[in-house]
Amino acid sequence: MRELAGMTPPITGRCLCGAVRYVCSAPPFWSVNCHCRACQRLSGAPFVSAFCVSVEAFAFEGETRPFRRPSDAGHEVTTWLCAACGARMFAESAGATGHMNIFASTLAEPSAFKALSNVYLAEAASWIAPPPARFNFPRMPGPPDEAG
Repeated sequence: MRELAGMTPPITGRCLCGAVRYVCSAPPFWSVNCHCRACQRLSGAPFVSAFCVSVEAFAFEGETRPFRRPSDAGHEVTTWLCAACGARMFAESAGATGHMNIFASTLAEPSAFKALSNVYLAEAASWIAPPPARFNFPRMPGPPDEAG
């Protein structure tokens, strides 16, 4: 998709203090602005921007610590933070195994990020308009219907 065309590997980033660094060896297959209340509370911002790569294409170095919480669907979501500065770096959901969600604010080149979608617009902050995106969902969309 053209929105992701600017994010070509290697895609790198780091935390605020530089103790945690990552590299993605494949381009992202999705990007998102999440407006859910959990992301708002965890970030202190009206939404969080992230992109997804396969776990096989993701590597990091440095000491992290996990924060675990349930998703709306009941899956455990683990967010990895820098153990030194506390920056939120990346997250995994038990409901989407094999995917790593990386927070766009940690990118070495954040100008390459473009969101394909907005999710949880039903919970979006009232004081700011959501950024334009190709796809917009009131909640987290489910997987495509494989039956039909």
